[in-house]
Amino acid sequence: MRKAALALIILLSISTTQLYAVCKTEACKQAVAWKNGYTAVVLDDNISREDYFAVLDAVKANNGVVAIEAERVLLGWIPITKAGKIRATRGVSAVLYEAVQRPDVLVRRGDALLALSFFNRVRSGEFEDTLEAGLAVRGHPLTGDVTQLKGFAQNGTQQLSDFIGRTSRGKSPTFKPSALSVPCCMYYPPWHNAQMRGRITVQLFNLDSSGPDADNLSTSNLYTWTDTDYGISRDQVFSAYTFWVNQAASQSPPITLSFRVETEDPFNRHTRSFMPTPTSYEPILHYSTDDYKWENDALAMYGYGSPSPLTTDAVYYQNVAFNDSKQYDSTYGPFDGSYTLYLVYNPSPAADHFLDGIGSYVPNLGGPAATVPWNSLGWGPYNIGRNVAHETGHIFWACDEYWNTANQTGCHSCTYCTYNLGPRNQQNGLADNANCEHPTDGSSCDTMTACMMKGADYVLCSHTKVQIGW
Repeated sequence: MRKAALALIILLSISTTQLYAVCKTEACKQAVAWKNGYTAVVLDDNISREDYFAVLDAVKANNGVVAIEAERVLLGWIPITKAGKIRATRGVSAVLYEAVQRPDVLVRRGDALLALSFFNRVRSGEFEDTLEAGLAVRGHPLTGDVTQLKGFAQNGTQQLSDFIGRTSRGKSPTFKPSALSVPCCMYYPPWHNAQMRGRITVQLFNLDSSGPDADNLSTSNLYTWTDTDYGISRDQVFSAYTFWVNQAASQSPPITLSFRVETEDPFNRHTRSFMPTPTSYEPILHYSTDDYKWENDALAMYGYGSPSPLTTDAVYYQNVAFNDSKQYDSTYGPFDGSYTLYLVYNPSPAADHFLDGIGSYVPNLGGPAATVPWNSLGWGPYNIGRNVAHETGHIFWACDEYWNTANQTGCHSCTYCTYNLGPRNQQNGLADNANCEHPTDGSSCDTMTACMMKGADYVLCSHTKVQIGW
C-alpha cells in the first residue's frame, strides 16, 4: 500500500513546465551533457545491505549506471524501458525521471534529501542557470592544486633546489625545507587511490569556525555557512562526481565508476538537516600549511584526532586511517578508493585564497584529502564543482596542465610530471603529460586541447585518462 501511495505521489508531482532556462551556451551544454536521462532511484529507509547491493547489481544488469550513492538515493542513468524492472527490485521505492515537488515525502535522511534536491534542480533546469553563472566567471589559474614538496623530500628522487619555487607552497614565508616529510604510504606501494575505477567513497566536511580563532583570540567568528550556500556547495559536489562518472561511462569500453558521498557534518534529527563541522579556526585567515589544525578538529569527532603536539604528518596519518575505515565500511563497503573533502567557507569580503596564495589544493597526489574554498582564486561558488572535479583528478594521480605566469607554477614538462612518483611513474614513460601548457625543459608537447586538468574545462584529454588509470 505504501509503495502504491508513493507511486501516486510521483505521478502527480512530475514537473510538466520548464521553470528555469536551459543552457544558452555550448560550454554549458558540454558541462551538463550528462543531464540526458539523469535518473534518481529512491530506496526504502530500512533496506538491508544485501538488498542494497542487489539494487546496484540490478541497475548494472539493466544497462544503467550509478553515478552517486547518497544514503537512500542513487543518481545516475537508467533506460526508461528498464524502469519497471528496477522498480520491482526489492528495496526500491521509486524510480524518478522528472522533478518531484516534495522530496521530503520520499526520503528522510540528510544526504538523500540533498541528493534528491539536486536531482530536482537538474531536471527542472535550475542547475543549468547556476552552470551558466559559473561559466561566465573565470578566476586565476589554479595555482594551488598540487603541492608535492613532501614527496620529494622523503623520496630523494629530485633535488629540492630544482623543485622549490615551482610549487606555490614554496612561496610561503613559513616554508621550512627541513620540516618536509610525507604522510604514510602516499609515495610507496600499496598506492592510495591508485586509479579512478570502481566505487569511491568521499568523506565530506563543511568547515565552520565555532568562535574566535584559536591562533588569534582577538579575531571573531567571521564567516558562517548559510543554509542556502550549504545547499549550493552540495549541488556543486554532486555535479563534479557526475562529470567524472559520465566521462568514465563514455569510454570504450565503458569504465565502471561511482562515488558515494557521505556527509560527516553533525546532523540535526529535529530539523532533518546538517550543521557545518565546527572548528576552532577560521581557515581562510591562515596559511594552507595550517590545514592540519582544522582537519584535526573534524577528524576528532570520529575518534581520529591526533595526540598533542599536533603536526602535519600526525594528522595526515589519522586522515589516512579515517579514510581506510570508510573504505572498508561494513554497511556500504568495501570501496575501491577513499578520500576526504574539506570545504572552506570564505564568502565576500573574505580573501579568495589562504595567506600563502593557495586556493583549492591537495597535499599529495593520492590523498588523503582535498581542500576547496567556497570562492577559490576568484572562481566563485558556482564553480566549486569545477574545483572539486579538478582536485579529484589529483587524488587519482592526474597531473596539472596549466601554467600560472605570476606564480611560476603548474606543469613543467611534456614528458613527465616532476611530482608524480606514483603508480604510473611518468619518468618510466608510462604516462606522459603532453598537454602541458608551458614546458620549461624543452620537451615536445602535443597540440594543446581543453581539459579539466588544464583550465577546469568539462572535458578530458587523453593524457589525463592514462594518468588516472583509464
